Amino acid sequence: MFKINKLTKEYTSSNLEYRGIKDISLELNDNEIICILGKSGSGKSTLLRSMAGLESLDSGEISIDSEIQHSYVSQDYTLWPHMTVLENMILAPSLRLEKKDDLITEARSLLKRFELESYEGSYPTDLSGGQRQRVALLRAVMNKPKILFLDEITSALDPELTKGVLDLIRALSKDGYAMFIVTHHVSFALSVADRIIFLKDGKLLADESSAQFFMNQSNKEIQSFILDIAKRDENIEIFKGREQFQAYHLGLMKRLPEGSTIYVAGAVGDQWYNPMDEFYPVYEKLRIEKKITWKMVTYSEGETEQRLIQENPELNHFRRMPRSIQNPANYNIFEDTVITQIFEEEPTIIQIKNKNIAEAYLRFFEELWELSK
Repeated sequence: MFKINKLTKEYTSSNLEYRGIKDISLELNDNEIICILGKSGSGKSTLLRSMAGLESLDSGEISIDSEIQHSYVSQDYTLWPHMTVLENMILAPSLRLEKKDDLITEARSLLKRFELESYEGSYPTDLSGGQRQRVALLRAVMNKPKILFLDEITSALDPELTKGVLDLIRALSKDGYAMFIVTHHVSFALSVADRIIFLKDGKLLADESSAQFFMNQSNKEIQSFILDIAKRDENIEIFKGREQFQAYHLGLMKRLPEGSTIYVAGAVGDQWYNPMDEFYPVYEKLRIEKKITWKMVTYSEGETEQRLIQENPELNHFRRMPRSIQNPANYNIFEDTVITQIFEEEPTIIQIKNKNIAEAYLRFFEELWELSK
């Protein structure tokens, strides 16, 4: 529904540094959500503004059906200060000569859905930053866009206000809008994105599915970026090094309720046991005593898994994935949490505590389970 080919927009910033984008090509499919990530100055906002038609291009082409409407929302709210919330929302569609009464009814319905109905007569200066941003998003929705371009719309908000805005976007994602979202929230990107675009120095370094990008990332530079940005995400914690790895898993066994289930997707199970060293027997003893079940899909079973199946079959359920299945390797799901485990120079755990993400990855795990034997 939307396609760009070799998009280029170059300029020099005030401190004479190169800025812009170069030779970027990609497509957006119907109802697809793409999150755009990258370091500061990588060209994320330039790409978004160029695609939205807000920047003149040096070269390249944008292909979009003339009947497809799109809306751009930035971090600056851009609400008319002399108009009420309701007046802001109905202004643009009223210019298309739509009936005012119908527009008011639609606007009030949106405000009620997102618990903003009491502010319809308020002016932007009377609202918090998070409320203004949510109104700006709903104003964009009033234009009946097929595509939403959202540019770092939470960057000026504190964590509490940010959550309300991200929750609204998650809700809108269910309504069938296609979206390009520039964001620095890893957990949010995980919960809504179908694909991740990663830019470096104005060039496209990665265009991958969300699962591939976050859970099976092979590019060392992107791995480093994910770890760095995750440190600033309120829903994400990082546990790095053998000692932290061991402490995390032992602590998990202590705090999980008796009879819990841990869903595990991994390449080879033995890769997980090695960093536990002498603490693994303690972990296993706790798990068996608390009757905590493993439900695991792997490409092959290690010696430990084979022993567990024989000794405690009721608590150890393993299936072998076909090699043809590309698995986002080494993640666990339990309760409202997903953890990704990285085994390279030192073992690292990235914990994402988010109900929406946990539910999404559990659905994906169940698909892997059904495809495995």
